[in-house]
Amino acid sequence: MMNIHFVGEWFDCCAPEALLMDPEAVRTHCELLVARRHLPIRYGHFTTTAAQGVIGAMTGNGIHLVVCTFAERNAVTADLFVEESEPAEIAAAMQVFHGLRDAFRPLRALLHRVQPDGLALPVRGRTPCKPTEVFATKPIFRTA
Repeated sequence: MMNIHFVGEWFDCCAPEALLMDPEAVRTHCELLVARRHLPIRYGHFTTTAAQGVIGAMTGNGIHLVVCTFAERNAVTADLFVEESEPAEIAAAMQVFHGLRDAFRPLRALLHRVQPDGLALPVRGRTPCKPTEVFATKPIFRTA
């Protein structure tokens, strides 16, 4: 059993404008990803922000997913926490996280693993060498 806590920052997103500005579009996409992976999500709330973006959260027993879009900057932050779960549930949560990243289609991404008390990361499976990923070398224009 182990916890995971990741924060993703996605920049220069090429997602349709509705996915960056419409709370229902973000909610629907999150719900579809969660339903495919059978995660124990029990509550979700999504709303617009003062800056015309979206902020939303989905929570369940020992899990939360928070998504905040910044439409004017084509950026998104996502926070995923899974508490003391079986490896299969953690893998499912990470697939939801990666599915969200793929939906927003960032050109640049940062992935931060949050560790309690500054403890060293145990090496488990595939560990990224760098926290930054570059997905494309030229801009991809967003479709409305």
